[in-house]
Amino acid sequence: MNILWSVGLAFSVMAAPDDGTTQTDTVSAAAASGEQARIGQQVEQLFADHAPLDVVRLMAEENPLDAPMVLQAVYRKAPNVSLESLVLAAFNAAPEAALAIASMALDLGLDATLLPELAIVANIDPTTIAQATAAGPAETQSESIIRRHSRGSGISPS
Repeated sequence: MNILWSVGLAFSVMAAPDDGTTQTDTVSAAAASGEQARIGQQVEQLFADHAPLDVVRLMAEENPLDAPMVLQAVYRKAPNVSLESLVLAAFNAAPEAALAIASMALDLGLDATLLPELAIVANIDPTTIAQATAAGPAETQSESIIRRHSRGSGISPS
């Protein structure tokens, strides 16, 4: 029995497709798909009682890292609402995720020339948003837009 199990395990490992994807890539894709499904369900629930702009604001304020996926889900659910107003609501609710929001907005078809203006209206540095247009879509934003440095004596610790 153990030999058959070992052979089956070896066969399943050898039979894995060699298309450049790793097990980590597969797990990450499944997790992202699960996140999208979770966000889609929350959007559906909130649409019953709230306007699309309020859904973006509420969900992006609750979890800023989800703001790009929220923007995508709401835009697909309510395509009659202007993408510009949804992006502005997302920028206002989650300024720390501005680069990721801008990248998603570009993916959804927003004109890149509108991003700096929307950023200024949301009180976000427009040069940060310009990075999205120059660098292409970003998966996530790893650090805050606002960089704060602690003030000290100027002597670095050893």
